[in-house]
Amino acid sequence: MSRELSIDVDHHGHADCAVITVAGDIDRNSSGLLRETIEQLVSDYRPRIVIDAEGITFCDSTGLRVLLSGARVASESGGWLRLAGVSDVLKRLLQMTGLLVWFPVDPDVATSLDHAARRDTQSPG
Repeated sequence: MSRELSIDVDHHGHADCAVITVAGDIDRNSSGLLRETIEQLVSDYRPRIVIDAEGITFCDSTGLRVLLSGARVASESGGWLRLAGVSDVLKRLLQMTGLLVWFPVDPDVATSLDHAARRDTQSPG
């Protein structure tokens, strides 16, 4: 049974970044919402993005493509995309596909915001 995707965006001025809280399944039917959210942030000159991934319950190949594309688009605009609170489901998928190395991953949003505030986000990890 699919869990409907919900997305919430918060802007953090002190860290000069946006946090996208994602909950539910990222699949073929729902991934467009996440893609559009990332693209809108980048087009609004907010390319520093943290994805709070704790609530992600499922992610298919379409969802992985959206995350990779989002990281690329953010980077091309002078920003970055970090993952925070990665669920076991998503972490295992990223490990199995060899994509974990493409994303800086933090244990929680607070740690991601700390990295952003220190502008220590150029290197993964």
